[in-house]
Amino acid sequence: MTASPSTALPDGSRPLQRWRGLIGRDTNVVIASVIVTNLLRAISTVILTRLLVPEIFGMSGIIGAISFAAAMASDLGFQAFVVRHQDGDKPEFLDTVWTIAVIRAAVLTTTLAVLATPIANILAKPELAPLIALSSLSFVIEGLASLTLLTAIRNRQLIRLSLLELSVLAVQIVVGIVLAYLWRNIWALLVALLISSILKTALSYIIFSGARRRIAFDRGYARDLWHFARYVTGSSIITLILLQSDKLVLARLMPLEDFGLYILAGNLVAAPLAFTTAYASRVLYPAYAQLWRDGVGDLCRQFYAKRWGPSLLYSFAAGGLIGSAPLVIAVLYDPRYAGASLYLQLLALNPFFALASNSANEALTATGRIEATLQASISKLVWLAIAAPIGFVFGGEIGLVAAIGLMEVPALLVKWIQMHRAALLRLGYEILFLSAGAAGILIGAVVNWLLIDSLG
Repeated sequence: MTASPSTALPDGSRPLQRWRGLIGRDTNVVIASVIVTNLLRAISTVILTRLLVPEIFGMSGIIGAISFAAAMASDLGFQAFVVRHQDGDKPEFLDTVWTIAVIRAAVLTTTLAVLATPIANILAKPELAPLIALSSLSFVIEGLASLTLLTAIRNRQLIRLSLLELSVLAVQIVVGIVLAYLWRNIWALLVALLISSILKTALSYIIFSGARRRIAFDRGYARDLWHFARYVTGSSIITLILLQSDKLVLARLMPLEDFGLYILAGNLVAAPLAFTTAYASRVLYPAYAQLWRDGVGDLCRQFYAKRWGPSLLYSFAAGGLIGSAPLVIAVLYDPRYAGASLYLQLLALNPFFALASNSANEALTATGRIEATLQASISKLVWLAIAAPIGFVFGGEIGLVAAIGLMEVPALLVKWIQMHRAALLRLGYEILFLSAGAAGILIGAVVNWLLIDSLG
């Protein structure tokens, strides 16, 4: 049967369609977004480390840790709740969630502004009080953003969402570099952050249709959110202790210069961690949630089919970062920052295991096993309570950092047990992924050994 002229595709259009399909795949969008994001951040850091002294990064790290602590302590799991809920596209539902989000943001801003001076005094850094107070404005600014930033994930509008986020990041970087050149102090980074928050909120209404929200409160939806968030909030509070306790403790113990090196290493580790979070939450979770809503039974096959290629490549790259950490620091920064390499190697253990852990978490959450997140967080807390003091006694600050770097291991084991019970685990695949990471460590170490002297 011959296609009619109106339906036949020109030969030249078929490759174009294939390219569009390839570019539009969720996994490729997330990978490209993470690569561009981390490339921009790397360029920004390289420039800023030549304009600002290490102490500035220490101050920035403390402010970031405090803001993260406030956000996690009040986390209600808005993204996962909106993506998973059956009524996630209804205006009444979105209005209720948005109203609760705005109230939460206002409370956070007020609380941090009031407690800025006591927090700074506890950390023995009283000069940070006005910075902490001003940084709290980012909560209320971003709290007013439209929920299109969440529904875009539910509706697979990842290209548009990623472009929005990259645009905001680019503006923040440019403003930060310009102000750092002019001012040479921490205020440059803080003002750039607030400007980016304003831009992100504005674009959330401009870029997406149906963005307008109104104050509303539906008791039924609020009750659903509470039932969902009680696990999320408990897990987030524990995660807060796990992810920020090291920074808050080290900020108290270390001079700002050394703490700045630790923060820079943490910023580099944030690159692979960003991929594990984005890939798991924006690609795997929406796919699994849709399968769960549709009643599809064979999630195990879908789980590994979706993450097979990315997991192998990521594990190899994450291992390579561990092996080549001194070389990475030497390439990116001047000799003042060489001390960050050991911190980087230890902290990079976390992202080495993070993709397996986050992927398992999204599969369990999508199938209704929300308690697994809390159980995994408790396992991390137990590990930290035992390993951190032992590490500090025998290794000082480095021992504490090593305990933090290995914190994902007990959580991964807990999630594997839960996945086995849910018939979602194929241990052979998981071992294969970790083996690829071990190969990356070895090759990274060899490359580091061959090249590091030439940069000395």
